[in-house]
Amino acid sequence: MLLILLACALPLGGWFVMAPAPPEQTVDNEATANRARLVSAPAPALARTPDKPLPASGQPAASDADGAGDKARCGEDEVAVNKAAQPDPEDDMIRMELPTPDPDGIVRRLPGEVKPAGVGYGGAMRRIDAALRDSGDPFDRAVADWLDLDQITPPATRADALVTEALAVDDARVYGLAYANCHPWLSPQAKGAPSPAPSLGCARLSATRWAQLDPGNAVPWLWALQDADQRGDEAAQREALRNVAASSRMEVHNQAGAAAVARLRLADADLAAQADATMQALAVSPPPALPLTTHCRDRAAGDPDVASTCSRIAGLLYEHSDSRLWHAIGGSLHKRVTGDASWLDRAHREQHAMGPAPSGASSSTPCGAQRDFLERIVRMDAVGELKLAQEARRAASAP
Repeated sequence: MLLILLACALPLGGWFVMAPAPPEQTVDNEATANRARLVSAPAPALARTPDKPLPASGQPAASDADGAGDKARCGEDEVAVNKAAQPDPEDDMIRMELPTPDPDGIVRRLPGEVKPAGVGYGGAMRRIDAALRDSGDPFDRAVADWLDLDQITPPATRADALVTEALAVDDARVYGLAYANCHPWLSPQAKGAPSPAPSLGCARLSATRWAQLDPGNAVPWLWALQDADQRGDEAAQREALRNVAASSRMEVHNQAGAAAVARLRLADADLAAQADATMQALAVSPPPALPLTTHCRDRAAGDPDVASTCSRIAGLLYEHSDSRLWHAIGGSLHKRVTGDASWLDRAHREQHAMGPAPSGASSSTPCGAQRDFLERIVRMDAVGELKLAQEARRAASAP
């Protein structure tokens, strides 16, 4: 049976499924042990379970004192409910059956649904979609095409729409979203099955053009390195590695699409759907880390030029990343190139000390939990996940 890990690598409280990273995606056994992975599976809604009605968006559940009235006010009563997944008795990991698309390729329901989403939930999703499409920001409109919250556009058509938008505007955010959507290396699929071939539209995009739109950012060059690896082009591999090393920052912007949804000012009744749509927008394909592991492991296989390049990349990721994960990957690469585990150990200690980002104090107000979650996503996008966690740590330790 095909399985999907439902998890998130963000410091958001909520309903997570923790499992070890698959070996082929591992950057370092120590760095990734028990790390949650977010797999960008298409889903019509993030379902709730009857016995644990925690929103998958990471919101705190409404307390009994809130009553059914507040749940209805915030749209919680309209959310789909699914049968609770049970841990596997062999390894205690929670697995869920892969959703089955309708004939048009769109996933409109999750396995084990015991109560479908209400009419109000679908209406809220359509209002969110319309608000994004009416925005003057081309990135918001691209996010609307990518998410397809009204569930009418087949995946291939969505990909073509994103490519068209990426080529029509000089916007690194739109280009990066389209490129990542065209190269879903984390998409769930049967074990051993090949990745789906990019559409003809996707072939019009290039990591080099993306890098031109976002100068100084290492992210496009990581995708270029993966492409060069897949083609077996050694010259292009070295060029991509050099460009990663020459970059001034590693800005993944994992929360950009989610923040576009979270910024919308909507009525209370639409908040549960908005929180779920925000969480769906976190499922963008992250930059591939495996190529760096391949080229930098075992002191770059004794190649001094590559080892020097990998050492600079490690420093870049460790010192200039907006992501806690990539900060730790920098420590892992440093260990692989030099044998020195101090950076990686420090990253682990920092992450342990930081803990999850605080949820804030607004959840005592009506629909405050939902609004607090949305505001936290916007803040995380503005300052970066790593910096936000560092700010939270300093605030917690202040007298």
